[in-house]
Amino acid sequence: MENTYWSQNGKYQAEYNRLVGLMPAVGDAETVAGEMIRSVSRLGHELYNNGMGNNSSGAVNFLWARSAIDSKTHEAIHPMTMGRIYNGNYNGDSLQVAIESAIDQTIRYILDNPTVEIAPNKESMFDHSDEDEHYCEECDDIADGSWGSHCQSCEDHIEEVNEEEEEYS
Repeated sequence: MENTYWSQNGKYQAEYNRLVGLMPAVGDAETVAGEMIRSVSRLGHELYNNGMGNNSSGAVNFLWARSAIDSKTHEAIHPMTMGRIYNGNYNGDSLQVAIESAIDQTIRYILDNPTVEIAPNKESMFDHSDEDEHYCEECDDIADGSWGSHCQSCEDHIEEVNEEEEEYS
């Protein structure tokens, strides 16, 4: 996918570059628009730098709660924001398209509602975070343990294989 904000070719790139100035270097933004841009920037950063491995659910939930993105976009992004590793190809798959669309929608929302550029921000995107989820290394289903663990089904299978190997050794 060529026209991405990450490659400096987004649909509203000039506006995005201007609005990034509303983001603080650290911490919550002073304005609602600043926190919105901080949120979409986090989603882009997670996709392109961290493979969605960190919990970024607060960012997408904040944008949805503020009506900056539509429910279809939220539904496409949200499942990948709680620690599931992105195994896409960065060539325009559904997650990449949804995140680029979230950026477009957020910028369009700010441009259509310019008062959010000066409206004081009273909440952090992190106030909207869901709990982390951990995923099985084998099948990508939700695992009960910590990072690097297996779901019960895969754990049982691994145990069976190990027992069989012991029998034949």
